Amino acid sequence: MIGCSCAVCTSDHPKNKRRRCSLYVVAAGRHLVIDTPPDFRDQVLSFGVERVDAVCLTHPHADHIFGFDDIRRFSALQGGHIPVYGSPETIRAMRQKFDYIDRGYSFESVPRVQFKEQLEPVSVGPVMITPLPVWHGTDSIYGFLVEADGKRLGYIPDCSDLPAQTLALLENMDAMILDGLRPEQHPTHYSIDECAEMLGRIGAQRSFVTHLTHDSEHEALQARLGDAVTVPWDGLQIVL
Repeated sequence: MIGCSCAVCTSDHPKNKRRRCSLYVVAAGRHLVIDTPPDFRDQVLSFGVERVDAVCLTHPHADHIFGFDDIRRFSALQGGHIPVYGSPETIRAMRQKFDYIDRGYSFESVPRVQFKEQLEPVSVGPVMITPLPVWHGTDSIYGFLVEADGKRLGYIPDCSDLPAQTLALLENMDAMILDGLRPEQHPTHYSIDECAEMLGRIGAQRSFVTHLTHDSEHEALQARLGDAVTVPWDGLQIVL
């Protein structure tokens, strides 16, 4: 947290050093990114990401999209356009915020993408991506269900409520990653206790809390949640 000298912000524990949340999924030979936060360039350099076959955007808030310009490097390396999926509202916002993309610059000067309004499941090769409508305060935004090789992964980084139709899609999950912002309640995010309760209802094989603030120290929160929920850290890799 900028300008903060609390115990978490000044901690030497590497698992207390948190960038804005994003997810990189490698499945069935495809490489997917969910959200491009302002830390995106640092993230892909730190963790050796070399290919992006598709981008999924949960919503157009700054902390989830303002690293998008660095997709230009992947489209240049790959020599082609990269599909970008999101709700109609998100895609409209992306066209406004990144209006320079379609202005005729040279190929490598801007991200070469195909914006795609997503209302139904889509396939990226053998990978199926299903949008999961959720409430983020009064805004309806997306999480995503990713299915490949018989495995099911759910990712909902911003959420204050799950509609019944979305919850029904989250059965027999191999892994579920869900928003749990802080110990106290918040108008647009699940609290940690609300997140843990919902993860218990979903009952995935592996459960994770994300979008944590500096109100939570890594080891203390992990001890509080026990074995039921994993507190992730920057660069955590899981294999399903």
